[in-house]
Amino acid sequence: MFTPALRNCLRPRTACRLLIGIALLFLGLASASASSKSKWDPISAADLAATECKSYPGSGAEVLFHRNTLDSSRNDDWSTHYLRIKIYSPKGAEEAGVFHVDYYSWQKVWDLAARVTKPSGASAEYGKDSFNDSVVFKTEDAKLKRKVLAVPNLEAGDVVEMQWVQTVSTQTASMIDSYFWYCQEEVPVREYTFAVKASRSDFNIFSFNVAKTEAKKSANTQAQLVMRDLPPFEKEVAMVPMKDVRGWFILLYSHPYLRWFSKPDEIWKEISTEQEEDFRLMTRPGLIIKNKAREIIGAAASDEEKLAKLYAYCQDNVQNLSYFDSPDLQKAKKKLEGDADKKQSPDETLDRKFGYPHHINELFAALAQAAGYPVRLALCANRHNTLNIRNPKGWLFVNDDLVAVRVGADWKLYCPGDYYTPAGMIDRSNEFASYLRCEEDQAIFGQVPVSVADKSPVTRTAHLAIDADGNLEGDVEIRMGGHAGSSRKAKWADTQPAEIDQDFRTEITDRLPGAEVSDIVWENLRGNILPLIVRYKVKVAGYAEPAGSKLVLAPNYFEHKAAPLFSAETRQHPIFFDYARAEHDDIEIRLPEGFVVEAPSAPEEAGDLTNIMGVRYQLGYKRKKGLLNYHRDYALGGNGAIAFQAAAYPKLKALMDGIHQSDEHSLVLKPAPRPIGPPAPPAPTPAPATPSTSSTPEPASGPAPTSPAS
Repeated sequence: MFTPALRNCLRPRTACRLLIGIALLFLGLASASASSKSKWDPISAADLAATECKSYPGSGAEVLFHRNTLDSSRNDDWSTHYLRIKIYSPKGAEEAGVFHVDYYSWQKVWDLAARVTKPSGASAEYGKDSFNDSVVFKTEDAKLKRKVLAVPNLEAGDVVEMQWVQTVSTQTASMIDSYFWYCQEEVPVREYTFAVKASRSDFNIFSFNVAKTEAKKSANTQAQLVMRDLPPFEKEVAMVPMKDVRGWFILLYSHPYLRWFSKPDEIWKEISTEQEEDFRLMTRPGLIIKNKAREIIGAAASDEEKLAKLYAYCQDNVQNLSYFDSPDLQKAKKKLEGDADKKQSPDETLDRKFGYPHHINELFAALAQAAGYPVRLALCANRHNTLNIRNPKGWLFVNDDLVAVRVGADWKLYCPGDYYTPAGMIDRSNEFASYLRCEEDQAIFGQVPVSVADKSPVTRTAHLAIDADGNLEGDVEIRMGGHAGSSRKAKWADTQPAEIDQDFRTEITDRLPGAEVSDIVWENLRGNILPLIVRYKVKVAGYAEPAGSKLVLAPNYFEHKAAPLFSAETRQHPIFFDYARAEHDDIEIRLPEGFVVEAPSAPEEAGDLTNIMGVRYQLGYKRKKGLLNYHRDYALGGNGAIAFQAAAYPKLKALMDGIHQSDEHSLVLKPAPRPIGPPAPPAPTPAPATPSTSSTPEPASGPAPTSPAS
């Protein structure tokens, strides 16, 4: 599959407000239409005859060029794309044979066209009717849609071309998510050209993770950026944010005075000073806030308990406009529509009992100050963009607001504006990311700590039974705390119950094909109470595999047949896990009547539960009752470590492979031996023989046969 220049336009949790006044973003939906007649440039004889990529031999395909031309001369912004790809192998034909153009519900795509040219020069063209429409996913903010073309009969040697026009405007107020494109693809890119045909405002273009660039700008309305010989990008599992490792660029409309700052540290100092003052003035507690803080804290004694009570009050008593909707909340949103920054004082938030995430954070900050704690605004990166803002262009990536509270000598971070995140934790999208703590005349950076594994516990319990044919049936309960529960709640916030059940059912059937999952019941799904709990019934035909008269049983129902996370032998990019977590499994299995366990054994343990990763097992077997008890404790990030350099991959993969092998540990069930009966009584002494009148001799009586031993 080939998805050219995929852009991520999803709205961040809290739009960064520091750049308002520094840079202006011009938004709008395109109403203009380009010519519907596609014009194709000639293909050189050398490209038609080429059989291999010169820069990266062995590649199955190569982007010969991608021309992306932006026109924003009016109130509409759109880009015209022209893409040409050379196919070198059957694998390249398979990978590049399906083209995607992804766009969000507020965008438009038009003038779609494609052409396939054979090495002989013969060609076939495809118009907009050859493209199919689909929906990739939906969120509370957007719907990602897709135009798809499956090119028929694509072969090695062919040249494929695509043209389309797409609006680049967005509904989000976040600059970083409005005008960016990836220039690096999964196949080599010989040349990517981005041109600004006309602009109604001054702008800057920044590129990232690109070695070779040529930039040229004419006045303040036209520019061109050319990038050549881009290597293929290899997408890997458990990666750092895409923008930290993949080539991309951004166009940023701005005021000319953005250029006044000649040194990067001056920009950070100005941002820090300005934001510190604004936040201090906004969150200064008045009498109403002070009285409310005393009421909420009550008899709480410790700092942790006091701040937890303030945190819980802000989450539970102020309706979060970014997470919930209703006719009343629609009216509330309209009250804030007139202000581009949606300003609302903590007193107003307390009185109205509604607000956006930053309003809730500001109320918490005011209450904490009223309780005697120094507070500061922390501007934080988000893993949807980047983990590190400590660089000259890092101010582009401070998308989220956190509240820093000084407790003793330490600064602790809070964000009650994240409705599903419990006190003492920060949303997983911010963990490990760097942040700026805003102080007057200085820029102080920090890194968001990672919650250790025990903060996100998952307790899984199953009461199962196996029959003589190997079929499994039983009841299951899963309790998900911390990030394990909050991430699912956020994912399913706007999803109907039937869809949630189907998503969950699919998770199980993808691992155990043919499994029947029924009677699904959820607890704490819609609120912010943790843990999130699910109970269900399950049936799996042939779960235990027959081996003659025996059965081979993998007792770890929750991990059985799960694919190993790491399959590649080598690694290019750093490893970054989603969050640290701890799993506790208790599984009871009733064996089939007449079967016993042959040589019961627990799986081999690996790693360390209190360190990077580890697993421990216990196995109990009650032969008389026919019960097997399996217990497993697993931890990833027991010490909070979730990020590793690529050089650590071999050792990390070996550890995970060992755990995977132990999780698949199996036991043999065999028919129970037939019981040995009591010894037969001795045969009676035969009476003396008497003369017989019969001519046929009687058979001699012998001892009675004993029961055969099993």
